[in-house]
Amino acid sequence: MNRTIVPFHLIIFLLALVVQPALADDDEVRRFTLKNTHFVPLSSSQTGRDYELVIALPGSYESSPEKRYPVLYILDPWWHMPLVTSVHGSQVYDRALPELIIVGISYPGPNPDYDDLRARDYTPTRVAGGNPDAGDAGKFLAFIEESVIPLVDSSYRTDREERALSGVSLGGLFTLWAMYERPGLFNRYISLSPAVLWDDNLMFRVDDQFAAKNDAINARLFIGYGTAETPTFADPIPAFQQKIAEREYQGLELLNYAIDGEKHGSACIEGYSRGSRWVFRDLAPHGPSGLEPVSYTHLRAHETRAFIAYAVFCLKRGGGG
Repeated sequence: MNRTIVPFHLIIFLLALVVQPALADDDEVRRFTLKNTHFVPLSSSQTGRDYELVIALPGSYESSPEKRYPVLYILDPWWHMPLVTSVHGSQVYDRALPELIIVGISYPGPNPDYDDLRARDYTPTRVAGGNPDAGDAGKFLAFIEESVIPLVDSSYRTDREERALSGVSLGGLFTLWAMYERPGLFNRYISLSPAVLWDDNLMFRVDDQFAAKNDAINARLFIGYGTAETPTFADPIPAFQQKIAEREYQGLELLNYAIDGEKHGSACIEGYSRGSRWVFRDLAPHGPSGLEPVSYTHLRAHETRAFIAYAVFCLKRGGGG
């Protein structure tokens, strides 16, 4: 009998032709989504631009209708929402954080010019030779105060006394600036790799002007940066950290942190973990972490059952062991 031998690579090629159309069908492809999240479109009369809020609700939101939650507002959620929600879930499990409503303030559309939009909204001033549309931080902060926060507070069960703001780089700059510009609008701040060098070290002047009239900041503040960030960008940050620490503002709970070995893009990973723990430290639930209540009891019971099973096995074999 004559047999035709089909080369293995031809078999793989033919299988690929069969499988590929199913994989190419978007309806058949499973996509990863963040649980308990949704989008809310919002237009701003203050900036004249369109936005979308990325809302992440805590796991107990539906099952605890009487409960109200602190809110963490984050900038640049298109980049950082997965990180922040992951950090939040892990820290809640460890009972290092309270459950939070997380609100990302983002931009709509399939491909927004994110760098240009954030350069407008997060910068307090225009810089000669820079983006001519920069310097809209005042309008953006008014949008948050007059539109975003009222919408979130009226639509979700928020604790209106517990509100945090966070951002990275230009977002970190905006976070610090907002603390001085609207004291009390937020009472917790996470500023990661803040661009304090903006406009010839603008934030140093902002702090000087604030300190000339005020001796108190009633807030918890975390300022972090990576020790391997570009020196031109990073060097002003520890100087600003020292400056604000030496002020000894009444009511300010401050943690300055240097994230060892991390660069600009990666410093926010540890920064959000440590920063969120710090600013919500006083609201963290009491008691052991998620693993600790069951670890010894569960593992010892498991070990006991395993030992008994092994002893029975040995007896059945005639006492060997």
